[in-house]
Amino acid sequence: MTILAVGSVHGSPGTTGLALDLARAAGPDTVLIEADPDGGCLAARLDLAVRPGLTELAGAARTGIAAEDLWRFAQPIGAGIAVIVAHPAAEQVHAALRTAVHHVGASLRSLDSDVVIDVGRVRPGSPALGFAALADHTLVLVGNTVDSVITLHHRRQVLAGLGTVSVLLDAPAPHSPAEVAAATGQRVWGVVPAVGGRAAMRRRQRAVAEILADTAVEPIVAEVSA
Repeated sequence: MTILAVGSVHGSPGTTGLALDLARAAGPDTVLIEADPDGGCLAARLDLAVRPGLTELAGAARTGIAAEDLWRFAQPIGAGIAVIVAHPAAEQVHAALRTAVHHVGASLRSLDSDVVIDVGRVRPGSPALGFAALADHTLVLVGNTVDSVITLHHRRQVLAGLGTVSVLLDAPAPHSPAEVAAATGQRVWGVVPAVGGRAAMRRRQRAVAEILADTAVEPIVAEVSA
């Protein structure tokens, strides 16, 4: 199994959407954990209940939790994928993360499934950094703008504590991956196009499949008709 953390450093470049795409492409028995300290949106986006979710998982984990028990707090979204949603209120998510990070790590490592974790913005003091530190790979989605690249540069100390980090750009211009890598000292994997028309969707699917292949998760690539 592989644990992927997906985050950003500035703005809202589509981190949650990318985490969802990665989970769906990874295939059956994949768990997506919404751990964004700013509050969850997947329950509303996917028409799911707010409970059970991260808050209930954190409460149960205080007394110990086995890997298979994680599924009790995950809601199915089809194709064998399940989501542990975060509460929309940031204060509830902060409290849940402070508890869950300390008690769920061993269970995640024992889970016989791939795990994708949306950790929101990767910034100093974030209670989701503990989840990112558990990950085999942390993917940081960055808007291809000057202010986002500058923020990425100033987050290098935080990113250095997360193991294997790959930066993903949301657009091919105005800055190339090589330019962003030179300016920030980060490994820039490449571009994951934003959701758009059919051509952009095909490019995005290919990028998602390549990311999963690079991070040792076997991708399931859905074909898009022309």
